Amino acid sequence: MSVSASSSTPIDPKSEARRQITEAITAYLQACKELAAATERATETSGSIDTAARRKAYQALTELGDRVRLAQRRLTDVAKRARRVMPLADIEEVAKKLDKRDSTESAAVLVKSALVG
Repeated sequence: MSVSASSSTPIDPKSEARRQITEAITAYLQACKELAAATERATETSGSIDTAARRKAYQALTELGDRVRLAQRRLTDVAKRARRVMPLADIEEVAKKLDKRDSTESAAVLVKSALVG
C-alpha cells in the first residue's frame, strides 16, 4: 500500500481543533455582524409606507436570525468535539481572543455554557 505525501504529515489534533474553533467563531461573529446590520436597516424601513420593503427587511431578519442560531449550534458542537483534545481554558482563550464582546452572546460565554452545562 502506498502512502501519499499529504498523509505522511500527521495533523496535530490540538491544532486541528483550534483551527475548527477559530472557523466556527469567525462564522458566528460574521453572522452576528450581518444580523446587526440587517436590524438597523429594518429599523429604518419600519416607518416606511412601502409594505414590500418592510416585508423584505423582515424576511432578511428571519433568515439572518436562522444563520446566527445555526452558527451558534455549530460553535457549541465544535467546542464539544475540541474538548476531547483541549482543556476548557484553552478553548475559552481562543474564544476570548476572537470575540472581545462582554455579553451573553459572546463566543466565550457560548463555549463555556456548552462545555460546563
